[in-house]
Amino acid sequence: MNILPEQASYHKVTLEEVLLSREARQERQQLWLAKHQTTLISLTVVVPGEIKDSTVVRQAFNLAWQTLDKLCQQQKWNVVDKAVFCLPTGPEGLIAIGHDAREVKRACVESEEQSTVGRLWDIDVIGSEGIISRQSMNIAPRQCFLCSRDARICARERTHSVPALHQAMEDLINHV
Repeated sequence: MNILPEQASYHKVTLEEVLLSREARQERQQLWLAKHQTTLISLTVVVPGEIKDSTVVRQAFNLAWQTLDKLCQQQKWNVVDKAVFCLPTGPEGLIAIGHDAREVKRACVESEEQSTVGRLWDIDVIGSEGIISRQSMNIAPRQCFLCSRDARICARERTHSVPALHQAMEDLINHV
């Protein structure tokens, strides 16, 4: 079942909107951490370019949300609260879980790696010590979905064109 409708805004976001959205997400995360005093999963989709809310993005988000929901059930994690935010800067989701943050991070990374579209998902796990990074757990960095190099390097160097990245995203979604 899809949490988000497929109809997207296709709004072209500015850098300022992206930065303000990131600040708002961090504030929302801090509020949830203070309110629930537990591990937090924060879900977004990796979206290059200026359109962050498209049908493909929503499909990727819906698949990620369904995967996280199933993971929570399989692991028998205590889900304290969850919410989805449909924004022009892209969909976002939060899940508060009464479970160890490092174990949650490891399971989320496994889910990302097992799914054909998992490279499009950005699943952050936040515990009392802050965001649990892949590096802190000796897990390989996220791979670029075009060339399999470290995604951060490709993004920083702008190795691939936005149209090529969008086509790769569509190809991943269409082969689910």
